[in-house]
Amino acid sequence: MNMNKKTKIYILVLIWAAILLQLFINSSIDREKKMVEQVMSEDISNLSEGTVKAYAYFGDEDLKDASRESMAKKLAGELGISSGYKIVNKYDEKAKSDITTLTKYGEQADTAIKIITLHTSDKYNQEAIEDYVMVEINLKGSNGTAAYTYKKKLAEIYDKLGMNPNTNIYLLSQEKGRLIDEEIDAYVDRFLEETNATEIDRAEFDNVVCIYGYSRDIDEFVYQNNKRVNVNIAFSYDSKEDITYIHRAIPFVDKSF
Repeated sequence: MNMNKKTKIYILVLIWAAILLQLFINSSIDREKKMVEQVMSEDISNLSEGTVKAYAYFGDEDLKDASRESMAKKLAGELGISSGYKIVNKYDEKAKSDITTLTKYGEQADTAIKIITLHTSDKYNQEAIEDYVMVEINLKGSNGTAAYTYKKKLAEIYDKLGMNPNTNIYLLSQEKGRLIDEEIDAYVDRFLEETNATEIDRAEFDNVVCIYGYSRDIDEFVYQNNKRVNVNIAFSYDSKEDITYIHRAIPFVDKSF
């Protein structure tokens, strides 16, 4: 049965709408990639470290030590770690969790892989199991410029395992002396401009200034005081060393100041 002209036009419109939507999605992803890669890996002087962290829900099996160890070794292999690592199994009474941790220390980076089996309760107060996979890579000194590269690598590894991880990138740099308000404002303005973000909240205490922002160009976000935030810059001053530490993160700083 032949389609009439109106039907053909309608189908063509749907096809073109789908194509344009996909182009928009690809463009948004590419824009976020380029922006985050530039902001979090380039043009940062006096870099002390860069940390990439990824975690995801894996399943609801009561995994035993051997299974968690096997999974940790597989993840290590994906990261190019085949020897020189240490594996520790322990039960965290406070967190009600069985945790297998694989650690590898190196000159350029330290890596920690944790497979966590959490013993919890469901909404009916029945015993329940939740398994999580967490990987943290701490890049030392100027190696921190590779933070975004490792974020992409971890995303690929998690995808192979059928998981969609939450990720966090953190960079630590430093400046000699205590920054004055105008210098801090200049850092903040540049960071928010480069991430196309709006300042959402600001906190100041002791020798710390912390600014939270939100960018529509970055998909991931967390809530701070019931508001969405996904870019974070903070400044902490060490009077003994006379150094101002500058903390940058997407979506948030998860290190202590």
